[in-house]
Amino acid sequence: MKTTDIRVPAKQFIDRQHFPYGFRKSGDFSIPEADVLSAYGKTLAGLESGELSPENAEEQRFIAVLKGEQQASSLLEKAWLKYIKLARNRKQFYTLHSSASNQSDYDEDYSDDEFDVA
Repeated sequence: MKTTDIRVPAKQFIDRQHFPYGFRKSGDFSIPEADVLSAYGKTLAGLESGELSPENAEEQRFIAVLKGEQQASSLLEKAWLKYIKLARNRKQFYTLHSSASNQSDYDEDYSDDEFDVA
């Protein structure tokens, strides 16, 4: 991995609410992405929220990427944007059975006789 000038925080970044088994085991991130999120996530979250002020050009660039002023180019920037998308947007779940599957509750013209295959 290319070296970065972004500060390394004292503790690793963990998001148990959205990724309860960790970034690596979530299936959403590659191993390098998961490693970058764990290592730099607290700093990136602080820069995004404004709790931390940028101390160098790379941190200023990261903020510009978040604002949409520049395109994400580094693994770190791309991984954080991916994290934001997955953690903050509602995930859709699809099932094979739902309460709407009983069509007779929703359609007056529905008849079980149409589907009698025996």
